[in-house]
Amino acid sequence: MNPAYAYIYDDFLSDRGFERDIASLETKLNTFELAGRIGRLALFRSAKDLVEDLVRQGATTVVVVGNDTTLDKTMWFLPDLDVTVGYIPVTGPNAVAKLLGIPVGVEACGVLAARLIETIDMGRVDDRYFLTEISLPATIASLEIEGQYNVSSMHGGSLTVRNLGGRVGSEMVVADAKDGFLEAVIVPMEQERSSSLWKRVPTAKGTSIHLRHGVITSKDPVEAVVDNHAVSGFRFEVSVVPKKLRIITGRGRRLGATGVLQDHGRNGTVRSAQKRSLTARFSFPR
Repeated sequence: MNPAYAYIYDDFLSDRGFERDIASLETKLNTFELAGRIGRLALFRSAKDLVEDLVRQGATTVVVVGNDTTLDKTMWFLPDLDVTVGYIPVTGPNAVAKLLGIPVGVEACGVLAARLIETIDMGRVDDRYFLTEISLPATIASLEIEGQYNVSSMHGGSLTVRNLGGRVGSEMVVADAKDGFLEAVIVPMEQERSSSLWKRVPTAKGTSIHLRHGVITSKDPVEAVVDNHAVSGFRFEVSVVPKKLRIITGRGRRLGATGVLQDHGRNGTVRSAQKRSLTARFSFPR
């Protein structure tokens, strides 16, 4: 056993349907001499206490095993620990694995063994970290940028604040998680007439703005998705924490300023968001 490695298994992996997958993973990890202590998430057990106990026992690399939801259960506290984070996706959802260039299943052990480590920024919404993005898919909420401008869409639309990136339809959109900024993307809805009725449909164009700090506000309560976690409220304060997380990524998936990622295989396309300057249509000086 390698005492520097600890593995956090999601509770769903105890189902019989995953026995073969887990056995294959553990065999492969033994081959690479990466087998370590195992902690298992449970309904009435604090994930933070579990991981901190493993770190006290000597773990310097904490590997999350499960799916993107498992990552979300731990990412709210992992950036504050002095550890390197690994990820082995066993099943879906696994959009974050695609963004990091990590294959699903036993092949992810090879990425872990190669140990290509990136130090990336983390987003923060109120008192919670986020890795990928915070998304309000249909809203008239406004975003205050750096205390200087308010941006919103006249007829409503989607508002997304990205750190690493996320899914847009069948595509994975990548943001620069190493530049010390978040990327706000506003895609307005336009009114389209269908027979005698008006309906709102998303436009093909959006506006992208880089920011270090912002505040999302709404007159009515709105629901936002932070990574895979839903939150609701009238106000969300967002900010970037530069160089906060050390994470193991796949080869070819460099997450710096030149990280325009293309993947035209069965998983769809991975691309960078189209960047546009802040225009008068969306900006309102305070």
